[in-house]
Amino acid sequence: MPPIKLKTRAGLAVSLLLLMSYALFLCALVFAYPRHEESQQPQSQRGGRSESFDDLAARAQTARESDRVPEAINLYQGALRRRPDWTEGWWHLGTLLFDSGRFLDARNAFAQFVTTEKQQPGPGFGMLGMSEFQLKEYPKALAALERSIRLGMGNNVDFVRAVLYHDGILNTHLGSPDIALARLTLAANRIAGAHTNDPKEAVLADTQLLDALGVAALRIAKLPSNIPSAKVPVVRQAGRAQALIALQDRVAAETELKQLLALYPSEPDVHYFYGVFLLKEHPPLAMDEFQREIRLSPSHAPARIQLALEYLRTGDYQQGLKYARESVAIVPRDFVAHVAYGRLLAELGKTEAALEQLRTAVKLAPGSPDAHFALSRILSQAGRNADASRERAEFERLKAAVEAADIQPTNR
Repeated sequence: MPPIKLKTRAGLAVSLLLLMSYALFLCALVFAYPRHEESQQPQSQRGGRSESFDDLAARAQTARESDRVPEAINLYQGALRRRPDWTEGWWHLGTLLFDSGRFLDARNAFAQFVTTEKQQPGPGFGMLGMSEFQLKEYPKALAALERSIRLGMGNNVDFVRAVLYHDGILNTHLGSPDIALARLTLAANRIAGAHTNDPKEAVLADTQLLDALGVAALRIAKLPSNIPSAKVPVVRQAGRAQALIALQDRVAAETELKQLLALYPSEPDVHYFYGVFLLKEHPPLAMDEFQREIRLSPSHAPARIQLALEYLRTGDYQQGLKYARESVAIVPRDFVAHVAYGRLLAELGKTEAALEQLRTAVKLAPGSPDAHFALSRILSQAGRNADASRERAEFERLKAAVEAADIQPTNR
């Protein structure tokens, strides 16, 4: 298109005025925009300069203490970009994100916390594990929670209870109900210790904990939240009995267990639960209950393991061997079954076969003090003193670690 030619000087003057007005309008926009941007980003810039770490950290604390959660999260993130090794900041950011339901971001924050915190990382592993739990990363969650328990969870009763609760329900869900009972028993004892006026009532009022104890006692490989509504009554009553066992009120526990048997005589694992309760004080009655459980549930391996161990104790090795062999066939990855089988074989003079079973037990459960102790005994009997000493040392190390974590070993 050919250029448009202005015909008069007046037209040229008007055009120049229009151009000058447009230029002034553009200048106004240019100068106005930075001031608007500064008003929208007060957290990282003031007067065109970047805020210091100390300023951001102080403002983050103020926002957090005033419950201005989104602002506090942004400020902590800004401060941590300036100082990534600020462990307190990672902790507060993680808890704010967790409480806001942003579990993926919370997990990442607590992962940074446990990497940078050198003095007390235990609580951070607890929060990391609970974040993984919310993301349904259950094996990772359990690993982090176990590490929290080993390193120390701190002194906050509610936090300790939360860590032990989640650890317990995950152990049950992932197939280790005996470990779950140890963790949940510890939780019950901690709650009781914090309520000295009425410890029993405090524990029995915690229905969430009761359901977790009931699921573990009945060996149901599910999370409590996934229990069908029809099974909630039996789970709750089993949980009450197990809570009373945890509190060492055996009289009240037996009353609950007898009522449980009367109401649910055909429910899986009820007879097994009662048998374990009777085992210490009334072994013959306990063995009757294990036999009843096997009749109700023909593939019930734990009842067979208990029978094998009791026959080992009473010296009826051939009868015990039968149940041990059956249990290993049913649950080949259960280390306790291999320990029972190996000990019975050793008593019958079959040393090499016994060592094979006990080495398998150690391989399946390298962190079990009991497995190493059983292997050390048979190695010693076989005259393999160096190997026996090594296994004994590992037993002592693991036992000390368990005791340091304030967790008692679980014996079936």
